Amino acid sequence: MTSICPETTLKTHDLLVSHPDGVAERLRTLSPAHCRLALLDLSLLSPLIERPGELAPLLSPAENDLFHQFRSPKRRLEWLGGRLAAKHCLHRLLAPATSLLSFQQYSILPDSHGRPSLESAPSGRPAASVSISHSRGYAAALACQVGSCGIDIQHLTPQLATVAERFARVEELDLIDSRLAPLTRLGLIWTVKEAVKKCLLADYPSFFGMIRLTRVERDREASLWTALCQVSQPAVMTATVRITEIGDHLVACTTGGAHA
Repeated sequence: MTSICPETTLKTHDLLVSHPDGVAERLRTLSPAHCRLALLDLSLLSPLIERPGELAPLLSPAENDLFHQFRSPKRRLEWLGGRLAAKHCLHRLLAPATSLLSFQQYSILPDSHGRPSLESAPSGRPAASVSISHSRGYAAALACQVGSCGIDIQHLTPQLATVAERFARVEELDLIDSRLAPLTRLGLIWTVKEAVKKCLLADYPSFFGMIRLTRVERDREASLWTALCQVSQPAVMTATVRITEIGDHLVACTTGGAHA
């Protein structure tokens, strides 16, 4: 669970792992031992978009075809950042003893619901689930060996307040320390529900009403929140979500059973 940025020698299939103050440690507390989490600064990846010839060693043929269908440079950057972050997680999870990152052998493609799915991995590697998110200059990814997973990263933008009625109940806001900034309180609810949606409700386009926060606890020493949720459909389920603050972003992740 680390912050990652690409080296100039990306053809080596390697990533430079950096440790900004406190970031790596806070990310380490977010996910269980059977998962890996990564955060990528997209500004460090921007030069690659101008050098498409260097992408071939990083993407499978199917991923490369999909990448070139995107016309917007912003969309290309976010998509690529998410894939590289996810492949970094998969390598750390499935092949930690191998120094070479076989990025091209990991192929992550959208499933029938548009959710990223690991379609192929280096020979002999086990299956894994992945989740990807991006917001305002960062891409985040989570990979798990057991069951499903969900991650969300959200920039604390004033736009959250304009759509608060869509996703935040008054009783949910009341669960969160009122001394926190209003955008932080809204951001906590947003990221929690987005992470749960990706993990448990991928095939439900309208989901905010299906997820209800029932408890929010804060560990000030670890700069971490833990939220408990009840999910009403397709069956009554519970979910535990961990959230941390990275600058002006919140990152939330959760995992589910193999049935989810």
